[in-house]
Amino acid sequence: MFTKLAQGAMRKTFKQLAPMTAIVFATQANAGLMLDTGNPYASNTPTPGEIGGYTMTDFALTNLGDLGALTTSVTLPSPLSGEIQFKGKATDPNAAAPDLDMMRETADTTGWWVNGEDHNYDIFTTNVNWVELVLPENTRAFSFNVGASFNGWGWMVGFNDGASKHDIYSSFNVSSTNTPGFGVYADNSDGSCGSISSVIIDPSDWGVGNFSINVGECTASVPEPGVLSLLAVGLFGLGLARTRFAEITA
Repeated sequence: MFTKLAQGAMRKTFKQLAPMTAIVFATQANAGLMLDTGNPYASNTPTPGEIGGYTMTDFALTNLGDLGALTTSVTLPSPLSGEIQFKGKATDPNAAAPDLDMMRETADTTGWWVNGEDHNYDIFTTNVNWVELVLPENTRAFSFNVGASFNGWGWMVGFNDGASKHDIYSSFNVSSTNTPGFGVYADNSDGSCGSISSVIIDPSDWGVGNFSINVGECTASVPEPGVLSLLAVGLFGLGLARTRFAEITA
């Protein structure tokens, strides 16, 4: 094997991946989906105990004997009520859902994940293009961290009423030494009763974990469901890209 660096010839291979995370926001009235101020939360720091006025509760660490490969459908009990359900999801709506090729790991035992909490917790990694996380009913706030074994960048956008696009966070870094956190919540300050219904993830060689949640009944006075269409009115997106350089060989 030899290199041709002296002759100024270097062979590079670029491969870009565009994973995306989407949070679907369901409502009965005109509520907003908000990214918590201070996002992304700095790597190696705990996520806040309160997001958008909602008190957050951490998910418990699973039995360590349950770590490893997961299959087509997996549930994760919520610390409050209900559960998160992970589902393999086809990018083509007419195609069958793929097997959920997902691994359950822990923050403290994954070398490329920076754990800023004083406790261990689950993280979930997969190479399946789309994975849906269905959240418990009446989820008002949800937070998580994103980690990767590679250097990359991320972006976030939001959609109100399923159409109006809003940039929430334009660019952030993620790498094996930087595991930022994010929090989203339903802004019901106008008396509405919004909630987050699901998260769709398109990861590759990266993971999501450190879940915290707020679940609660609405106390605001809102119109009956028959008056307003129960449509998904918000979207939160996260994208990652990475570049790989090939080894220089003869």
